[in-house]
Amino acid sequence: MGGLLTAPLVVFDYFSNAMTLLGWIINNAIWNVMVGTGIAAVPFITLVLSEWFKARQEGDEAGTKGILTVNRIETRLYAMILAYAFTCLPLLQVQLATADIDENRSMECGTRQFASGGWSEGAFGATENSIGGRQARLPLWWAGVHAVSHGVTAAAVHAIPCSTDFESIRMELDLHSIEDPGLQQEVGEFQRQCFGPARNRLLQEGGAIEATRAMDVDWIGSNYFQTTPGYYDSFYAGRPIAGFPYDASRDVSRPNTGPGMPGYPSCQEWWSAESVGLRARLHGEVSTGFWDDFRSVFTGSDAEDYVIRRLVSPRSGAASGNLDQAVVGFRGLDGGNNFWDATVTAGSAIGGTLSILPFQAGMDMLKQALPMVQGILVMAIIICLPFVMVISSYSFKVAGMATFGLFAMWFLTFWWELARWINANLVDLLYRSDAAKLSWLSAANNLYDRMVLQFVEGMMFLVLPTIWVAVLGWAGLKSGAAVAKGIGDGGNPSRQSGEKGGGQIQSSGSGGRLK
Repeated sequence: MGGLLTAPLVVFDYFSNAMTLLGWIINNAIWNVMVGTGIAAVPFITLVLSEWFKARQEGDEAGTKGILTVNRIETRLYAMILAYAFTCLPLLQVQLATADIDENRSMECGTRQFASGGWSEGAFGATENSIGGRQARLPLWWAGVHAVSHGVTAAAVHAIPCSTDFESIRMELDLHSIEDPGLQQEVGEFQRQCFGPARNRLLQEGGAIEATRAMDVDWIGSNYFQTTPGYYDSFYAGRPIAGFPYDASRDVSRPNTGPGMPGYPSCQEWWSAESVGLRARLHGEVSTGFWDDFRSVFTGSDAEDYVIRRLVSPRSGAASGNLDQAVVGFRGLDGGNNFWDATVTAGSAIGGTLSILPFQAGMDMLKQALPMVQGILVMAIIICLPFVMVISSYSFKVAGMATFGLFAMWFLTFWWELARWINANLVDLLYRSDAAKLSWLSAANNLYDRMVLQFVEGMMFLVLPTIWVAVLGWAGLKSGAAVAKGIGDGGNPSRQSGEKGGGQIQSSGSGGRLK
């Protein structure tokens, strides 16, 4: 087979590669059966018979009846032959390649970024392109539809601006935890022996905590406690700590220590000592790659403290039962700070916290499932094409509806990428200072904001494709409703499954706390 008979097509992921290739293999098998059994010729026979029957019904008055009948048959026959040749005859060998995605760039931008080097090999080999030894062929028209649809989709995705993906940074940060059990225990000891006494002293001496200092003194690495005399410099570890040598002037009266043995560091030393202090060791729990990405976005001297704060703080939300974080949300932007606003916000925060875990679990499952459902639905449409064209008597109108149906299905990729970008950049659009963004990343004081963003994110993955389908309906394309129903029916089970799992986790956690 020469190069002219090969269709080098591109798909955006390996699953779509497999589903598209499988769809055309089955399509070819169905078409071969139709040709072999003569079913493919039935529309042509039906055309001749129907025109003959129509002429017989009209009677013998018109002397040019035969010429008119032949002209009608000829005109419709030419149209059917063209549709047959372009939409049914599998002339081109399918050669699928998967788009080469720049993973690092995609992580930075929040959307899929195509590498400049072109395309990678097909999922089943660049030269083989087969499943089970069977290769696929496709008609000229559908090869063009595939190429144009993916080209338009790729151009639309590329048009989405590249900006910092704060949601990706937050998710990567959430994946980090203190893996060393000894370090976990030491952090707990520091909280009981240093942070607790220091905060109690602050409350006893100063009464109410100033608003400007409230967030800083709300975690164990508080800069105020480290630098202000009478706090971390006045409290000591409750046992000898490895890495801090014995100091006679400090440890002479303390048990289980002596020359050559570990000593009792002050809380200030315990936290901030170079290489052996808690802060340095917690810093080492975070991967080097994350630090590189984080420093490229935040250059402030205290930015890393927000990461460490997130590492040592209990995870927010219903999974851990933490409902005690301050509620500071978008509501404050409009000046609404009265008692009723505060009550409503607190109530919605509690309600949102109780529902966010099932909702987030369901939406996570849905987001993972939707692209796979998309690939399966595209495969189903490809398999149905021979039946559709034959039953419609090779109608250009039906071919056009199938064309826009496939395009609508493939273009959903853009809407999901757009939803992902909006989700990744809502933080940048709503918070204008690095301090506010860092506070959001570390979940220091904005549980309410994060719950709102979670619900907005989930709805975007459903609402944007729905709007796309509705717009197709404005153009009179009935295929839009079929696309919407297919995506909804295919994605809802995974969403419901995730919500059920999240609800069970939440119920288990609540039950455990009530006991």
